[in-house]
Amino acid sequence: MLLVLGSFLTACEVIPEGEQNKVIFTPVDSSAVKRTSLLIEYSGWQCVNCPTAAEEAHRLKEQYGENLVVVVMHPESNSNTRYGNNQAVNYTCPEADSIYIMMEGTKTTSFPTGNVNMTKNDEEIYFTDDDEWGKYVSKAYATPKSIFLSNEASLIDTDVIFVAVDITNMDTKNLDATLQVWLTEDSVIGSQKKPEGTDKNYAHNHLMRASISPIWGDKLILDAQATTQMTYEYPLPEKVKKENCNIVSLISVDGEVIQAYESKITLE
Repeated sequence: MLLVLGSFLTACEVIPEGEQNKVIFTPVDSSAVKRTSLLIEYSGWQCVNCPTAAEEAHRLKEQYGENLVVVVMHPESNSNTRYGNNQAVNYTCPEADSIYIMMEGTKTTSFPTGNVNMTKNDEEIYFTDDDEWGKYVSKAYATPKSIFLSNEASLIDTDVIFVAVDITNMDTKNLDATLQVWLTEDSVIGSQKKPEGTDKNYAHNHLMRASISPIWGDKLILDAQATTQMTYEYPLPEKVKKENCNIVSLISVDGEVIQAYESKITLE
């Protein structure tokens, strides 16, 4: 797909709202852009059935490839994530907890559970059992959106992440949208309870580590048939391994994620 997206900005700072870099592009057939969905998998190391849900998320990821972004959240407000004074089993982050509470999660909400595109399901609740994730991902995939989204990330001085996100609005009308940018990590080896006992060498993947943007995102006006670029700097958390980290960017309209994108951090 050919788009005239323009070059990345060289300034290492967030571009203030209203002053984002915008580039007019050559109109293309918006139907050529596939919708990429967000699957939030709510999990906890003390949830014995959560590894089964992780397998379902992996199956869907293999089915949809780059058209599905999986983010695993361990919200501290749920009893399945409790860790006491043992930081070795603390996979929580404040932003994950805030999103969980917004979705009306409680200490006793049954895990495993999940959410597709941060919207309510057919039962008008946010939480969906893992055996129905595929239904909602398929439904979203069948409704393409006229947004092309991408991001690139690199390190500055070895411990600061620089992220540039390009959002192209291929529609003929301006669009009010929200951009969220998250940091996730794969291959976090630690404990996970299973029906047969505790696996101390379990690989936690897609684990949410932080929100690089404000937690509820940056409000944007996406000009018709133009590309808007936003840039961010974020200090790399000490507990993460940079080679295992991913940057996830999300564009939402009226609270629904309409496009998602995931990329690794460039280390060279």
